[in-house]
Amino acid sequence: MTIGALAGCGSATATRSATPAECASTVAQTLGTVAGRVYHEAAIGGIVAQAVHRVQSSSALRSAVNSGNATAAGAALRELMLGQIVRVEVLRGGHVLAQAGSGIAIAPARGSIPGTSTTFVLSTQSAHSYLQVVHQVTGAQVVLLGGTRRLAGTIGGLPPAGLPSAGSVTVAGQNFQTATLTGAVYPSGALHIVLLAPTASISCPGSAAQTRVETLGHVGERIYQEELHSPAVSATLRHIEHSSAFQRAVAAHDAAATRAAIVGFFGEHIHVVRVRVTTGAGLLMDLGGPYVLAPVHGAVRSGGRIVGRFEMAIQDDAGYLRLAHLFTGAEVLMRTAGRQVTGTTPGPATVPDRGPVSYRGRAYETYSFTGVAFPSGPLRISLLLPS
Repeated sequence: MTIGALAGCGSATATRSATPAECASTVAQTLGTVAGRVYHEAAIGGIVAQAVHRVQSSSALRSAVNSGNATAAGAALRELMLGQIVRVEVLRGGHVLAQAGSGIAIAPARGSIPGTSTTFVLSTQSAHSYLQVVHQVTGAQVVLLGGTRRLAGTIGGLPPAGLPSAGSVTVAGQNFQTATLTGAVYPSGALHIVLLAPTASISCPGSAAQTRVETLGHVGERIYQEELHSPAVSATLRHIEHSSAFQRAVAAHDAAATRAAIVGFFGEHIHVVRVRVTTGAGLLMDLGGPYVLAPVHGAVRSGGRIVGRFEMAIQDDAGYLRLAHLFTGAEVLMRTAGRQVTGTTPGPATVPDRGPVSYRGRAYETYSFTGVAFPSGPLRISLLLPS
């Protein structure tokens, strides 16, 4: 999928068609808002709030900083990271007493440690992770700049004069439309996030307003596609297929052992929320969350032959719903067989694939596409964006 596959941009509420320049600018700026939403979550979202609470509530850290024990403070900080915090440091009298983590990080959060005279700064977002997420959900190239210095990016070959904050630019012989937003680098300093939307992939015969809807709709689709084709999906599929305990259990048609193997996958915290196994005799085991989407298929082999097949999913409906709403700002509806499975709102009874709809006195433009429910069957996903 390309970020600008924007056919069918017209709607009943459209006015004049956007010019090519207006269209390119609208696509880039809309993708910029998505990148901004990702950054905003990294700066003040739920994971950050949890991390700040852990640091402020740690009695071990409080005791270490009150005694001025840098070694103990560092050990306490490492215990608090829990795979969420990527960088953290404690400051006493304006100087770093202890720190943990490494690498370039962004979106720092600050606070004070109760009962002490110290402050802290932490980040839950590495530059690499941020780049990966924004590139995956927008399809745009992304560059992080600290002032005029390049910190990280998904593309090289930048022009000697740097990148414009908006407008067109050529990088390594390819034309892009840019959009820029600002943030902060860990532990401090200005951050410029530059998105580069490939000009060749932008096409929008409709209005600027509908171009925005189509662009955000494609972001919603890209989020769904990540649940099918991301590196995390491939890694999980390989892990399950190569599990010797899983292979033995399925080959023996042992439902209890198969269940135990699947529970083991969940306990290993790999990216999987449900696994369904069938053999020639029929369904052997189906374990996991009740409402998941985007099933991926695998085969169970033993002794060089296929002894069973399975479907697995790495995301549940609620997880997709949260991401799509968070990154696009849309109301999201997920329906199958005419029944709403979940949604950020009950939504109108009928939602068009594209076009205007009114619900509870508000006007929306819609973007709908069809995914797959688990283990099979169509799942209609609709994004309702305020007009």
